[in-house]
Amino acid sequence: MSALFLTELPKTLTPETLLADVLTPEFTVAALRAGILTLEGLMAAAANKTLPFTLDAENQKALDQFLTSLQFLKERRSGRHKKSDDGKNTLPPPNPLIVPLERISLGIGLDGRTGTNRADATHRSLEADDDLSAIRAWLSARAENPNTRNAYRKEAERFLLWCTVEKDIAMSSVGTAEASEYLRWLEQLGRFDEKQWARRWKCPQHDWIGKKNTSRDDPQWRPFNEALSHTSRKLAMTVIRQLFTFLKKTGYIIFSPFDQISSKVPYLEGEGAPKAFADRSFTEEQWAHVMDCFEAEEDNEAHARLAVILMLGKGLGLRASEMLAAQTGWIAEQRIDNDLITVIEVLGKGDKVRRLPLQPDELGLINHYLKLRDLAPVGITDSSTPILSSLRRGRKAQIAPGKARASSLSRSGLYRTLSDFFEKCAKAIEETRPLEAEKFRSSSTHWLRHTFATSALKSMPVNIVQNAMGHASVGTTSRYLTPEESEVARAMRRMKKE
Repeated sequence: MSALFLTELPKTLTPETLLADVLTPEFTVAALRAGILTLEGLMAAAANKTLPFTLDAENQKALDQFLTSLQFLKERRSGRHKKSDDGKNTLPPPNPLIVPLERISLGIGLDGRTGTNRADATHRSLEADDDLSAIRAWLSARAENPNTRNAYRKEAERFLLWCTVEKDIAMSSVGTAEASEYLRWLEQLGRFDEKQWARRWKCPQHDWIGKKNTSRDDPQWRPFNEALSHTSRKLAMTVIRQLFTFLKKTGYIIFSPFDQISSKVPYLEGEGAPKAFADRSFTEEQWAHVMDCFEAEEDNEAHARLAVILMLGKGLGLRASEMLAAQTGWIAEQRIDNDLITVIEVLGKGDKVRRLPLQPDELGLINHYLKLRDLAPVGITDSSTPILSSLRRGRKAQIAPGKARASSLSRSGLYRTLSDFFEKCAKAIEETRPLEAEKFRSSSTHWLRHTFATSALKSMPVNIVQNAMGHASVGTTSRYLTPEESEVARAMRRMKKE
């Protein structure tokens, strides 16, 4: 059959749009004979499977995608939100164009094949003909570590979607104006009310912001889950700069538009470097409350796992990614000054290994947790056994004693475990100490590491804490000092230079 849609569609489509403005004459006439005049009537006929014509596979796919987009626009315009079982409003329908990187499909003009910043093919060393292929090549070349790859993919995904959906241009057509505008968009996302936002940007904020830890294959997935902090905005701009530098050096684009704008990411009102780190750690009194709440719970596998999580984070200062990657084979004995001590060899950022002493009670927590998982102690159980395991791992599976199930705890599982626990901590004091309760509710996995740093710096030199935390620079560790200590540290550094 002939093509279903006209080559040029109206710029604005509504359910009341006439079919004659959208469909080719052959299909329009067939629809009119069946009494279907508008797009809304076409949607109803498709839903009832009473379309007055038969379509080939290509036209059927095009119609399905078109009607999905139209339904989305209709529901957005009417302001209808679906209700969850508990009666609370859920997110509006997702924008069908805003999907994870692996599902993005770009048409002519947006795929980058004819991008205005594309370089001549004779000077290109990158085997990529479009922007999606270029991003995948960059990820493959520059992000071997899984955590780095996920971080890079997230930022490239967000930027590509912003270019093609919000700005309606190919990524390889971005100029200096768009490069500068992206930072403004990141600053305003999640901070403007809807009317203020709509005056400035095309797509509503709910197209971009969804719930935390939503699976990438969930229809409710969104690229963001909240307004970005200064640190997150800085990371986003740094990663996109790196992407464009790579594309320029490999000859895929002529120039990087980000070279022409300042690399400085300004603080917004209420943000600030000294306060950020001080506020994301627990005081001694608050940590005592954490332990009181922990001790009040029943000792079972979930409780034992939480004990290990708290120990790895607050006791040893491990990052979330390091906790999730940790295996029992990381724990070994070493002779230091004629003493045999137990250490955990942590594989951190940049594949750097740091060795941290493991106290007998800390090793005891791990062995107790392994026992509740029906596994042998450290040193006997399989060295590839994940220290942190999912509770849903198929207990009925028959395995040899001492062998590990492939059941590592996921990042979202770690987040939910701590989030649920800190919510219990908050509820216990919300009537008497509401401000502290709110602090517990806003805490995250990384707060354990922050608390380790602020506690350790009270009794250890900053360079020792630097090594324990795996920081490349002592300046990074210094950010965990209190403002007064930071001021003294800066003064001391100036004295040494003089």
